[in-house]
Amino acid sequence: MRRTLSRSLGLLLGLGMVFIGLRFLLAPRAGAEGFGVFLPPTDTQYAFHYAKGIRDVFSGLLLVAFSAFGYDRPLAWVMLLGALIPCVDLAIVRAQPTASLALELPHLLAIGLLLSGAASLFSRSAPVPSGKA
Repeated sequence: MRRTLSRSLGLLLGLGMVFIGLRFLLAPRAGAEGFGVFLPPTDTQYAFHYAKGIRDVFSGLLLVAFSAFGYDRPLAWVMLLGALIPCVDLAIVRAQPTASLALELPHLLAIGLLLSGAASLFSRSAPVPSGKA
């Protein structure tokens, strides 16, 4: 049951990251504002947005693939190491003059979900290799 919940969490987080990444790629200004960074109205330089977008799409697809195929250990590692991303994202948002708890909360939530999902997957007992029961 716990494994199914952790895989489902990984799948949902992965799909969320794909959505966020696509928003950065297809609507960079909306992506930035949803992230917690507000650009001057005249700013049309979106190189950072595209780099962030593809990073989020890739990371999300890793979570989706590992969740869908039941690769629990790789999923746990990606969730654990991937928690670094929202930690840095949180630092970026906090450095903005418009920083607020409302803008920081999605990043804090992502950190908590990734770490709890990883902990859950790492803490479950390892399966007994077939033929050695």
